Amino acid sequence: MTKIAVTGASGNLGSATLEFLLGRHAPRDLIAIVRDPAKATALAAKGVEVRRGDYTDPASLENALRGVERLAFISTNVVGEERLLQHGNVIKAARQAGVRHIFYTSVTKPAADARFAASPGHFHTEVLIRDSGIAYTFFRNNLYLDLVPLMFGGALATGTLAHNGGDGRIGFVSRRDIAEALAAALTSDGHAGRSYAITAPSPYGLADVAAALGRAAGKSIAYLPLSSEDFRKALEGIPLPPAVVAMSIGLGEAIRAGEFDAASNDVQALIGRTPATLDAFLKAAIPR
Repeated sequence: MTKIAVTGASGNLGSATLEFLLGRHAPRDLIAIVRDPAKATALAAKGVEVRRGDYTDPASLENALRGVERLAFISTNVVGEERLLQHGNVIKAARQAGVRHIFYTSVTKPAADARFAASPGHFHTEVLIRDSGIAYTFFRNNLYLDLVPLMFGGALATGTLAHNGGDGRIGFVSRRDIAEALAAALTSDGHAGRSYAITAPSPYGLADVAAALGRAAGKSIAYLPLSSEDFRKALEGIPLPPAVVAMSIGLGEAIRAGEFDAASNDVQALIGRTPATLDAFLKAAIPR
């Protein structure tokens, strides 16, 4: 049976992907690659082989990838040059270890000049993977539905979702739906050279997000568009750390610029059902 490995296997997306893989593939042919094997004891107990692999340690990665045929390469959470260095280590190790196919978790509309801080790193990683000569599949993921309560949950208390995203739209998709789609692709054929738009069938505007939050909480919530400068003042008044303020403003500008405005039925085609909607997700996530 095909040997499948998942990097970042103790993280949210990696562990969820392995959960779905366990329903589709023999545990003895699954490999969980983690920085700290002590965090993957539950996977080991289910028969998954756990190997140490650190994105900053090329030798550990090459050892971890020995015998792997298909690799779910979960992107790191760092950005900039550090991301490219770490991702380059994974790709080089995959080539040296003889990995046949990389399934990489990228981002919607990757671009070198994108406003979203993580997007340029994804763009350059895709280039590195193409240039490696290894077969590839790109999962271009939109923002997680799971982030909605974290990003906009303050509106539940104030009754106003104030943001600098303008009229931009976001194709939110749940982390579990992404994991299920990734597991489906890893255990089937015909995906080489393809880029999947992992996004909602219909993207949501921020007014839609405000209305959905209100329906989930049983109250009225309005969307208030702000300029980036006014949004900065609002965030600083909370107060939030400067790095968080800068990241939040940049994300809003990316939303306004349409960097997450994408619609696709790729998720449904991969998992065989309609992906979770904003309303359904929030109804389950927000207590009334």
